[in-house]
Amino acid sequence: MTKARQVAVVLYEQVDTLDVAGPHDVFGVAGYLGRDFHVFTVAENEAPLTTVSGITITPKFSFDTCPAPDILIVPGGLGSRTEIANPRLIAWIRDTAAGAAIVLSVCTGALLLAKAGLLDGMRVTTNRLAYDLLRNMVSPRTTVVDDVRYIDNGRIVMSGGVTTGFDAALHVVARLCGESRAIETASRLEYGWRAKLDIRRAVLADAETIRGLLVGAAQWIQRTKGVDQWREERFTYAYVSEVIERYEVFVAQMGEVVVGCFSVQWEDRVIWGDQFHENAGYVHRLAVSRAHPNMGIGARLINWAEDYVKNQGKSWLRLDCMAENAALNRYYVREGFALRGRYDGEGWSAHLYERHVAGMPDPEV
Repeated sequence: MTKARQVAVVLYEQVDTLDVAGPHDVFGVAGYLGRDFHVFTVAENEAPLTTVSGITITPKFSFDTCPAPDILIVPGGLGSRTEIANPRLIAWIRDTAAGAAIVLSVCTGALLLAKAGLLDGMRVTTNRLAYDLLRNMVSPRTTVVDDVRYIDNGRIVMSGGVTTGFDAALHVVARLCGESRAIETASRLEYGWRAKLDIRRAVLADAETIRGLLVGAAQWIQRTKGVDQWREERFTYAYVSEVIERYEVFVAQMGEVVVGCFSVQWEDRVIWGDQFHENAGYVHRLAVSRAHPNMGIGARLINWAEDYVKNQGKSWLRLDCMAENAALNRYYVREGFALRGRYDGEGWSAHLYERHVAGMPDPEV
């Protein structure tokens, strides 16, 4: 049985109740479903604390007795503005974060991470009422992003205000345990997490829509990143139709609107060469509608593909990424993919990534 991840939720005077309870319940329910999260509270000492709304909570552990957490959750609240001047709390967050796999801030918990010096060079967010305060606490290399539910920097995940902590915590559950676990967790909590995303096998009638997604992605990457990742003239109707007929191509819909596409292949000898093996599914042509940014659709498609690959009895999810697209390479690393090599083709180069499918045997172990 997989060892349960230790999830520590930090408490302090005048912390926000939902900032604490939301993520605590998400990981608690997810852990009940999978027996793989152990959630507890921790504060400077074990004396009872009072939240902003007047609820008294007694921490399970003090800083001195707390087990080393795999996931550290730092909630916000009115008290965060006072606690940024608490050197012991800030030092404990800084030291504990160094050993944690994931640090999740909720609301103005972002201020505590900023004070601890953990946000340099990242895309960050917080409660909309604290944007300016956060901007004044971070370096010019750090970008404060407005009006998003959460941001994933890889090890540092940050939510907006209050209830967005549910979204960020569910996103982490999906990242670690798969989309189906997160959806089941949200259902148990009766929380309307994300717009419903329906993924189905593509048919020839989808060819023009898929072509539009691929061309739109190519244009956006060229415009914003200056990278010719995909040649848009390649994506003709005939090309897309052939791909649909030859491979397993999927489209993702929100209601009647197609918002993403990708294909799964079981052979990729040309690009992977000597590293090719049959115990993997290979994702290609993943594109997300630019009309639906900041909704985590790309990660959801990847997680769905991992579940699909798992259902075929495969242990690895593999994909390639244009080597010159630094931002997308960083994204795949944040999503838990490991770099395994490089392919140099005619006129383009790709980095090769893979991620072990959760719950499947690793033949190398």
